[in-house]
Amino acid sequence: MRAPAFLIAAALAAPASAVPVPASEYVRARAAEMIGDYAQAGASFGDLLARDPNNKLIAERALRQAIRAGDEKLTLKAAHALDAAGNLPPDGRLILAAEAIGRRDWKTAVIQVDRIENERVFAFLAPLLRAWIAVGTHDGDPLALAEKARGSTFAQPLFGEQRALLLLVMGRTEEGISAIRGLDNRGIAARPVRLRLVAADALIRAGQKERALALLDGSEPAMVNARARIAAGKSVGTSVTTPAQGVAALFVSMASGFDRRLATVGFTLARYATFIAPGDPGGWIVVANFAGMLKQQRAGLAALDHIAADDPLGPVARSLKVALLNDLGEREAALAEATRDAREFDPGVPGWTRLGDVNLALERPADAAAAYTKAISAAEAANLPSDTLWQLWLQRGSALDLAGDWPQAKVALQKALELAPNQAVVLNQLGYSQVAHRDDVAAATKMIEQASKLRPDDPAITDSLGWVRYLGGDPAAAIPLLEKASAGDPDEPTINEHLGDAYWKVGREFEARYAWRAALVTAADKDAGRLRSKIDFGLSDATASP
Repeated sequence: MRAPAFLIAAALAAPASAVPVPASEYVRARAAEMIGDYAQAGASFGDLLARDPNNKLIAERALRQAIRAGDEKLTLKAAHALDAAGNLPPDGRLILAAEAIGRRDWKTAVIQVDRIENERVFAFLAPLLRAWIAVGTHDGDPLALAEKARGSTFAQPLFGEQRALLLLVMGRTEEGISAIRGLDNRGIAARPVRLRLVAADALIRAGQKERALALLDGSEPAMVNARARIAAGKSVGTSVTTPAQGVAALFVSMASGFDRRLATVGFTLARYATFIAPGDPGGWIVVANFAGMLKQQRAGLAALDHIAADDPLGPVARSLKVALLNDLGEREAALAEATRDAREFDPGVPGWTRLGDVNLALERPADAAAAYTKAISAAEAANLPSDTLWQLWLQRGSALDLAGDWPQAKVALQKALELAPNQAVVLNQLGYSQVAHRDDVAAATKMIEQASKLRPDDPAITDSLGWVRYLGGDPAAAIPLLEKASAGDPDEPTINEHLGDAYWKVGREFEARYAWRAALVTAADKDAGRLRSKIDFGLSDATASP
């Protein structure tokens, strides 16, 4: 459990204040902020802050823009200015504590952690921060200090990992590895991989190369890359050997527990981690992930540039890069990145699957099918379970169908069904595709009915069931199903078009046109002409939904 969303979000709020600075310069800074040019916004607010260091609003905006831009110097300058004026927000206190720990200024670090505790919002982190200070000062027992976090509702999810890292840094490698193995890791999906890398790095430093390699077993790209680095005489690339790195790991782990609702807080914590441990790829990946959520894709791409191609977390970084480029609408760049990834860095299931997905987004289904075929071959060569294979066959079949090769698409979809006979999504895809091709509609209807029983509230499956009723000559029976599907996914153009066709057939022409107009809002270009024709002239055989 984390600190309540309202509590942390409130800690990051920036109240208004007077702005006794040149208005034109302030307007330029705000304009840069509004268009997402955070580097320029930060620089402009930094200039304004230099002129008026006691201006609370300017300092607050400088702090936030510096964090967005990854400007450590300005972040610290703004935080110190706010602190001197008694206006530092609680998250700003975290970076001042981290700064002191990074500089090994233990006296200041203690003062800052005491203030964190007194300010309450992030007080649950104080025992863990004090533990890392004790590692640096060699004064006190870090484990005993960290133990105080075990009983905290908010710190408890972080405690196990932090204790394991403390043991490793203290040279108690066996105990640290044992502690890592004992973690259940619920709720933080990336943590097992990152901790295994840290533990392997500790074993390498202890001269236990073979044990490190054994810890890095498995076919995950991160493990493969880590073993290759060791074979090349390099470090694993993910290590925690200092208090600053331990605190960075704490911030990354905490940020990773946040979702989209607290993306700003997660982004801030991850930025702080990159300031004090810029060599840790985990911080950059979390920054990029939250940057995507916050529609700051350029900042995310810049963060990923800090991760080397052969880094164990390189495959994760490349996947994120493709996603960010897609989000920016730079599809060709995303395709080039995914192609290079699949051919050079990750010629396995994730790489080829990613390439297939990008090709689909670019409406190149034949190329997508070819990529999925290679993903299937890689999965079979690695003896991956059927849970992976059926999804790949489903993707291949769907791509082949879009490419106009229904015979081979049907073979692929039937293979998916053979591997996963009770998967609703497979039953629906094969059934709906057969209906669309008017291929054994009776058998297809039974598959869709079975899918609907498995997932009665799935809009796509409910649409399929309604559509098959419509094609069977019973539009009146189809309408309640299609209305339910539309209510479940009101922006899906196919569902709205189906509903409009059914309305028209029973004489509800006004409602039909309303449904077709709703479909037109989100329809693909290739379908827009058909929808406009129906809106203007009504349903005909030539304009019926495919």
